[in-house]
Amino acid sequence: MVFDAAVSLRIINNERLRRSLGWGVYRDLRGALALTSDAPLEDLNRIESFTAEERTIDDLLDIGFALLRAFDREPAAYVTPLDRPASIEERLRRRGLAPSEHTLTMVHRGALPPRAEGLRIRRAEPDDARTVADIAAAGGEKWLKPLMLKAVLAGVLEPGNTFYLADAGGEAAGTAHLLVDGATAGIYGVATLKAYRRRGICTALLAAAIADARAAGCDVIGLRTGIESPARNLFASLGFEEAHAAALWATPAR
Repeated sequence: MVFDAAVSLRIINNERLRRSLGWGVYRDLRGALALTSDAPLEDLNRIESFTAEERTIDDLLDIGFALLRAFDREPAAYVTPLDRPASIEERLRRRGLAPSEHTLTMVHRGALPPRAEGLRIRRAEPDDARTVADIAAAGGEKWLKPLMLKAVLAGVLEPGNTFYLADAGGEAAGTAHLLVDGATAGIYGVATLKAYRRRGICTALLAAAIADARAAGCDVIGLRTGIESPARNLFASLGFEEAHAAALWATPAR
């Protein structure tokens, strides 16, 4: 993995823009950002994007974690190679936090993935928002579907956002979200209904998103996955390369 700070920063900013579309609210702590959400997820209730100095980091963590507790959330922090100071992980460890999730950001640098025959990929319209949310939230917790619907409705009318639906045999079977911000694109919410998996739907959705991102002039196209997720190998086979790893720090479950 060759780390390019400029590329990683562009992808991180794109991810932040996506989370602002109905997922959560950011607050500037002047040295970090605090993200809060209605979702009971550490990944959407955390401190991130640290730019603090050594002499101010402890006070910043105090303020950030107090804010999270005010929203009935436990302390959590998202740390990437861009964050500073260098001592931040040790300071989180001293406060009883530990890495709870490791993720990998990947950037597309290969050829355009082939599309599977017999599949139709179309751009979702506002009236398709519930269908997109149903597919993306299938099998998830009860709170996920309404939050997903809120995010889709917020994004579908915003410039730069494209939601895709994959039709298999006349049925909506998969979805994905492309967010273009300038020359940077992020791909999110790639999902296929269980009954339609292993038919090339994910590949076809990614191919459509990558093609549209390139047509929009994007030279950075990124996505994020779990380091140990099976999807990592699929993304690599489609031309995605590792950009940077990150960790979500949280209080270990007691």
